[in-house]
Amino acid sequence: MKLLLLITLAVFCLSACSGKTDHVQNEERATVASETGQPAPLPADVIYSTKPLISGKLYSQPDFEAPSVAYFDTTQQIHILDTTHAMFAKARIRQDTMQYTGFVPKTILPEQKP
Repeated sequence: MKLLLLITLAVFCLSACSGKTDHVQNEERATVASETGQPAPLPADVIYSTKPLISGKLYSQPDFEAPSVAYFDTTQQIHILDTTHAMFAKARIRQDTMQYTGFVPKTILPEQKP
C-alpha cells in the first residue's frame, strides 16, 4: 500500500514539474530576449508589430464611424493581426494590464519593408 502511494506521489510530482504552459514559455522567452537585447517573440496570431506614425483610435469595426475601443499614441506597440481589409488593419494594443483588439486605419502605420 505504501509503495503504491509512493509511486502515485512520484508520478504526480513529475507530471506537475514537467508541464509548462505556452504562456509561461512565452514569458521566459521574452525575459531572455530583454536581457540579451533581442526582440521579444511575437504571439502566433501576430503578423508584425509596429509603432503608429500618429496617435489615434482603435475602432470596434473597420469604419471611422464605429465606436472607439481605446486610444493610443506614437509610443505604443501595435500588434497587427490581419491586413486583408482595404483601409483598416485588425490590431491589438496593450494598455497597462488590459489588451484591446479592434481596427486601425492602415494610413497611420509605417510602410512595411520587404
